[in-house]
Amino acid sequence: MTRSSRTLGQLTFLLVPAFCCGTVAATDSSDATTSAVNFTGPLLTPNPQNLPAGTWLVEPYLIHNSSSDAYNDQWDRYAKDEGTGQWLTIVPVFYGVTDRLQLQLTAGLARSDSAGSHTSGFGLTDTTISAQYMLIAPDKSRDIPAVSVRYSHQFPTGPYDHLGSNPLNGTGNGASTDTFSVLAQQYIWFPNGRPLRVRAAVSYTLPPNQVAINGVSVYGTPQDFRGQIRLGSSFGVSVGAEYSIDPQWVLALDVAYNRVYASQLQGVQDTGTALVPLESRNPTSKVVSLAPAIEYNFNDRIGVIGGVQFSAAGRNSDAFITPQVAVNMVF
Repeated sequence: MTRSSRTLGQLTFLLVPAFCCGTVAATDSSDATTSAVNFTGPLLTPNPQNLPAGTWLVEPYLIHNSSSDAYNDQWDRYAKDEGTGQWLTIVPVFYGVTDRLQLQLTAGLARSDSAGSHTSGFGLTDTTISAQYMLIAPDKSRDIPAVSVRYSHQFPTGPYDHLGSNPLNGTGNGASTDTFSVLAQQYIWFPNGRPLRVRAAVSYTLPPNQVAINGVSVYGTPQDFRGQIRLGSSFGVSVGAEYSIDPQWVLALDVAYNRVYASQLQGVQDTGTALVPLESRNPTSKVVSLAPAIEYNFNDRIGVIGGVQFSAAGRNSDAFITPQVAVNMVF
């Protein structure tokens, strides 16, 4: 199996969840003793403070991911034989059902390229729905943080096998996954009356059921292949901070750690004269990434954020750089 095909397929289903689950963003009303304070949210760490009941939030993203290097089992970085790239447009939509309960739907499109080849147009990525419940509502007067729990389910809506002569057309992973998260947020007020908003998130994705694979796929399988892959669970933690310079400008930074446990692929290739067993194992991968960004808020309902997520260290994973921009709109 070729490493380039497998790695490119992973770009979509490993990186996209980080963005579509992590960019929950809502503006915050001003404190009584300061000028207005507005945030769009950092790039990666989710917002545990839900939208008010009856409120919609839409935040379309434009993202470009590129990877020309990778990390080996000793955390050393090396150049890959073929670089990979991917354009993504992700649209998370949030709705406040009650002041405590919030729903989210995230869908997207992707276009990949590698070694002079590219996807035949934009393809649908996997789709995620989430429900978030706020256990503890924030109270600034008593220094109480916001704390929420979230459940997310990913539907395998993106193509991942039966890709014919172009494996780059794979934009999903074929798995239905369930993710559980705990989120927290707190404000730190400085003597100049400007706040630092700090968030933290911990998430765990259960190992999904076996995914059936036929033919060319995002997992690097050849034509006339029949088999399955058992994907591992995953774990992630991130911490984000935003400093409000004034009512319009905000500086943001996320630090994230993600671990994806080992996966096992098994099957056979029909050569026409024999069934040849094929088997491979991807070891557990780890990556540490940073995501600095800058926000500009036109008012308390519309803001823009732009920044870049990049890998700082990794093990058995791709090294990547991912610039992105999003518009945050509250209705």
